[in-house]
Order: sequence, then C-alpha cells, then structure tokens
Amino acid sequence: MPPSQDPIYAGLGQAVRIGTELIAALIVGGGLGWVVDTYLLESSPWGMAAGLFFGAAAGIRNAYRSAQQWPKS
Repeated sequence: MPPSQDPIYAGLGQAVRIGTELIAALIVGGGLGWVVDTYLLESSPWGMAAGLFFGAAAGIRNAYRSAQQWPKS
C-alpha cells in the first residue's frame, strides 16, 4: 500500500512506527537481560536492569534516526 498523502495520517503512521520501535527495543533488551540473569550469570536483577537500559538507549537512538529522515516542510 502506498504511503498516505494526508499529513495527519502520515504523521500518525510515523508516531506508531516510533512507538513500536521503542517498545520492541525495550522488550528485546529486557529479554536479553533476563536470559543473562537466569541462565548465564545469576546476577539478578542487574542483567535485566542493564538490558532495559541498553534497550531504551537503542530505542531512543532509532527514534532519533527515524525523525531525522522526516521531510522538512
């Protein structure tokens, strides 16, 4: 489906995309931290805390990079 030409729907689509990327990064980071805590180091809760921190940083970085690609109008 081609992107919408209506600016309201285009902006809404970008907002949903960024929100999804942020949540996905937090889930992946937290999941990897949980795996490290549970199976590798048994360092609960520090692995999950570090995973959530790095997931949040990656999500914010992706959101910033996506926002830089928006057309300047």
